[in-house]
Amino acid sequence: MATQEADLISEFNVYSGLDSFDQNSLEKELDLCKYAGADVDKLKALKFNALQLAEIRKGLTDKVDISKYLDPKMPWTEMEELRLEMTQNIDMTKYREEGFDLRQISQIRQGIQNGIDVSVYAKKEYLADQMRELRLGMSKNGGVPIIFFQDPQYDNLQMREIRKGLEAGIDISSYAAVDVPYMKMRAIRHSAEDGLFFTDQEIARYNANILNQMHKAYLDNVDISRYIKERFDGDQIEQIRIGLKEGLPIDDFITGDMRGDAIKEIRIGLENGVDVGKYADGAYGWQQMYEMRMGLEHQIDITPYSKPLYRADQMREIRLGLEDGLDVSQYSTMMYTAKDMRRIRELMLSGEYQAVLPDETPEAIALDRTGGIKDDKVLIESMIENKDLYLSFTQNNMLCWMKLPLRADGMEYTEDVVLAFLFKCNVRKGINRDIISDMVKEHNHNQKYLVASGKEVIDGSDGYYEYFFDTEANTEPVILKDGTADLSNMDLIQVHVGDKLAEYHRATRGSDGFNVFGEVVKAKSGKEIPILKGEGFMILSDRVTYVAKYTGALTYKDGIIDIQKIMVMPEVKITDKKISYDGVVYVTGDVNSGSVIYASGDIIIGGHMESSEINSGGNVIIKCGATCPIRGSITAKGDVSAKFFEGVSINAKNISANYFINCTINAQGLIKTYGRAGIIYGGTCQSLFGVESAVVGNKSGAKTIINLGVNGALLGEFNAIQKSISREEEDLRTLTNEKNRLQEIGAVDRQQMQWKIKINAAIGTKESKIKELKIKKEKLEEEINKGSQAQAVVTEMVYAGTIFVIDGIVYRADSDRKTYDKLTFKADALRENIIVIEG
Repeated sequence: MATQEADLISEFNVYSGLDSFDQNSLEKELDLCKYAGADVDKLKALKFNALQLAEIRKGLTDKVDISKYLDPKMPWTEMEELRLEMTQNIDMTKYREEGFDLRQISQIRQGIQNGIDVSVYAKKEYLADQMRELRLGMSKNGGVPIIFFQDPQYDNLQMREIRKGLEAGIDISSYAAVDVPYMKMRAIRHSAEDGLFFTDQEIARYNANILNQMHKAYLDNVDISRYIKERFDGDQIEQIRIGLKEGLPIDDFITGDMRGDAIKEIRIGLENGVDVGKYADGAYGWQQMYEMRMGLEHQIDITPYSKPLYRADQMREIRLGLEDGLDVSQYSTMMYTAKDMRRIRELMLSGEYQAVLPDETPEAIALDRTGGIKDDKVLIESMIENKDLYLSFTQNNMLCWMKLPLRADGMEYTEDVVLAFLFKCNVRKGINRDIISDMVKEHNHNQKYLVASGKEVIDGSDGYYEYFFDTEANTEPVILKDGTADLSNMDLIQVHVGDKLAEYHRATRGSDGFNVFGEVVKAKSGKEIPILKGEGFMILSDRVTYVAKYTGALTYKDGIIDIQKIMVMPEVKITDKKISYDGVVYVTGDVNSGSVIYASGDIIIGGHMESSEINSGGNVIIKCGATCPIRGSITAKGDVSAKFFEGVSINAKNISANYFINCTINAQGLIKTYGRAGIIYGGTCQSLFGVESAVVGNKSGAKTIINLGVNGALLGEFNAIQKSISREEEDLRTLTNEKNRLQEIGAVDRQQMQWKIKINAAIGTKESKIKELKIKKEKLEEEINKGSQAQAVVTEMVYAGTIFVIDGIVYRADSDRKTYDKLTFKADALRENIIVIEG
């Protein structure tokens, strides 16, 4: 493995946020210092941190006098500056004595190194970031007249916009003024670079947001002048502009008193085909609109919560209940807070909530007909005392059985006595009078009679889609009996304008039941499911039928339908012009040598590809393989698959074929071959997740490198961001100290007040920059963590000469190794070596 990449991996281990407090990271940096000739015992005793040790190591490598910064109290950024000064043979003592801070000194040094007259900006009134802009403006390669932004009253961001404008060759006089904020400067500059020039009146009248929208409307070729005249703000106009660009009837639903976020909810609703008229009302805030839009997208009746007096969080609880098929009337009263609603909803979902029962019906009350019948009353009271002998209940109180006790007085039972007894025992529903009549007539005291039956609950059915295309089509190649992949059946789903794609069958509500006690057993209403999302189709006025808006190629995944316009060609030859198409390109035959195809969607080649350049915004499928004896490349944002690849450079997500020969592969996902004959030999395979192949390498010993896990480019980017964060935080501390100093002395004069304003602005900028860098760092850490479990799985043979590099650890196969199950190559937990697991 290259030394540079090994250094990057070492630095990642040292600097990563996950390992920064790990003693093992320090040990690794100490080992590197020892290798560079340092006295490790002394470094340990002085307790340098990892970043400081890195500067000591670099100083030893650069052969400078590290004793000048061998101080554990010195920040690593100051160490770095001293090391660079010695490496570049630049003496900055004079500027230190004059009181310039570390960042200012760094900018002055860089200017001296580049042969610039630093006296122009080596002045105390300039902050380091301002110095940087002046230095870049004075660059020997394409310098600009810095007189236009040399005034210290400009902040560094204003200086940058003026410099960028001068570099672009536009007239900066329209915005090169101290009182023009940098965001407005940027909007004017970007617009001028695209050919739109604002008048002086427009620049004076409108803020940066409005100017940005005017610029974007110019690029989108839509007219927003009416909304500007009517004084809509930038956020409102942005949503209107997007709606107009997409041809949405947004004017029919918006008013000037709606915030931009509210108009956004209307726009998204129109895009998704819901009836926005149900919530496009200025009485609703955007969060309320969001809850109603989500309800419509889930195809529920939003009427129960379409009331402006509900708070958005209350609306949410009612919406979620409706989506789950609950009886929201149990908690939708406004007396409940959203927290109360959530508690009741969760109890209802768990089955622990006892519904409020309706009042007793007149029919049930009428059963008590014993009033005034004294003898029967005594009998009934006697029966009630021993009711467990005569009454029994089954099937969760859905059935009530009764047998009559033998009367000691020899009298017969009447239906009224039985009915009164049942009523006193709370049996109120489903009473069968015919059976009771038979029971009192037959006088069979040993037989149980089914005197009452509840009503079984019938739950509703969930909504579902009926699709009129094959939702499982062309997702994976067909694996043949020998294990190889056949791509011949991987084809496009082609649809034509007006084709019916899907029909939604709405959920049913269900029917409530009850037990013999009259307790309601609530039916579970079926759940509606969200409307289909995607592009290239529309919902008809019946709100259930989906049809294609135009002819194209359809893809379906995770409930998302995407129809892209399609270009179909019999073949592509070198004599054809470069193909660049916004949609799917389908070549039914071959792509001959020297061809170039760019497509925003998938590229499918029905035949063979030879020495061509393919660039896809989606997936690439080559049914008959790719051979590139001269040069050829495939770049895709999605997956790439072919029958085989020979001599091809491939950059994609997941990459698969029956075999790869002498290819250069970079996969953000997995590299895979099919079948027992699947082989990778020659070339280099870089994969973030891993490799799966039957055979790796070959008998002839062609150099085959399998590089897994995080690559040098990703590590380099991570380390650069980590260092940038540390440097920016150091700068922020310097600025904060200056801010605190100024607060102590107070506002003495106008000049100091301006300096205080400049410092506060610089602090705000630094804080924003640090936040932005940390977000980027988190995303990179996520990618790096994905690659930490990368492994190579070989199911047949690894040939001698094959090189595995996993997380920077190198393993060379010195001899052929066959397996009757599989070999798994992966780095061990400590990343000190690669282990090979048999089976």
